[in-house]
Amino acid sequence: MSKDMKLKHFTLTFLTFCLAIVTGQNAAQAASLTTIASNLNNARGITFGSDGSLFVAETGLGGNGNCQGSPSTGGQPICAGNTSSVTKIAPDGRQSRIFNGFESLALQPSQQQGAGIQDLKFDSKGSAYLLAGWAGNPGNRDAELNAIATNVKFPPLQSIVAPLLPADKVLNTPSLAKLYKADLKTQTLTPIFDFGKYELLNNPDKGDVVSNPYALAIKDDTAYIADGGGNTIYGVKLDGSDVKAIPVPTQTINNPEYPPISPNLPPGVVPDGGAPAQLELQSVPTGITLGPDGDIYFSEYTGFPYPEGAARVFRIGDDGVPEVVADGFSNVTDLTFDKDGNLLVLQFSDQAEWKGKDLTKLPGSLIQLAPDGTRTTLVAAGEGLESSTGVTIGPDNKIYITKRGVGTLGEVVRVDSTAVPEPTTVLTTLTAAAFGGTSLLKRKRSKKLAQAETV
Repeated sequence: MSKDMKLKHFTLTFLTFCLAIVTGQNAAQAASLTTIASNLNNARGITFGSDGSLFVAETGLGGNGNCQGSPSTGGQPICAGNTSSVTKIAPDGRQSRIFNGFESLALQPSQQQGAGIQDLKFDSKGSAYLLAGWAGNPGNRDAELNAIATNVKFPPLQSIVAPLLPADKVLNTPSLAKLYKADLKTQTLTPIFDFGKYELLNNPDKGDVVSNPYALAIKDDTAYIADGGGNTIYGVKLDGSDVKAIPVPTQTINNPEYPPISPNLPPGVVPDGGAPAQLELQSVPTGITLGPDGDIYFSEYTGFPYPEGAARVFRIGDDGVPEVVADGFSNVTDLTFDKDGNLLVLQFSDQAEWKGKDLTKLPGSLIQLAPDGTRTTLVAAGEGLESSTGVTIGPDNKIYITKRGVGTLGEVVRVDSTAVPEPTTVLTTLTAAAFGGTSLLKRKRSKKLAQAETV
């Protein structure tokens, strides 16, 4: 990223495709959405338990505690409280909160964005694991990390992107930026790994020292975590051992579009002298899932200014190296595979988020990529998936999504759809203008895709 722009803007305010040659038929979808749960507070990851209950992570509403400027919110301060939780929706529709009162950060007084409980997943034995985010300089989290941070050599723009607070201003939120084993019956948490401390001591991507663990997947005895603040994918054994930190590659964008200069923009958001001809863009990894081929797949939101069509989907194979398998998406927040091996990609917004007047109502969408490369828009922008943040497949093989993932009016909806084939002609370039970009299927899977494993 250029010296004038290193914002690791992991906001949750976090696949469109262009196939080089297209023949045959594309499938359009007539979709309807059924509301399953409502009144969720900054809803994030979503998953089903073995008993059919649905669990939704809520980062919460923050509170009146100490505050820090966050790259997740363009430098605006997010303030601490104890308002994060997990909402459980029983098979009969009853909605209740567990782990209520967990630490939380959010903007005040809007109670939007921020960090808290980000995700909850189950291993193959049915044990639950909980991921807590952070969204800032780890040295501001608590007294222990603040003391460590005084001996850390921060990069030049750290004071603009995520400055270190003095010791008496730390947020006193030691539970954030960690992975836990979760006992759902007793609602107790056992710490497994501290991402904030690891980022502070190691800074795997060698960029700004920021951490925001966002999403979790489990394969066998290992948890895989997408850290959108650290631009890193972690592999951690479920006993906390054998930690692997994989930095996600940046990409260079030509002629990026920036918001108009305004007094409301924080310093450094628009580079001195105007938009550069090229920008090295940080990744901001978001959703992460286990593919039916046994590999780990993850998506990215991309950093500020969130160029449309610049988000990618990666695969991590046995060699541990991230490989782009699809690109051309915008502001992806989650992804998963269905039982037929189709990749489902959820876009928080089809346009750069700064173009929207209301962060809670940006035009999100859901896109399916079949194993043979066929792309289908299941729910298009403007059809009800505003500002969506999480996607999963239910026991009924239906798609479930968290929408309005910013603020207090979050919902879970079920997607009910019927495919309608649309004839197409051979094109050398097929541009999906509605999604602000193009895409290319980078890699054909060499392995036969079996039924996706639930993670």
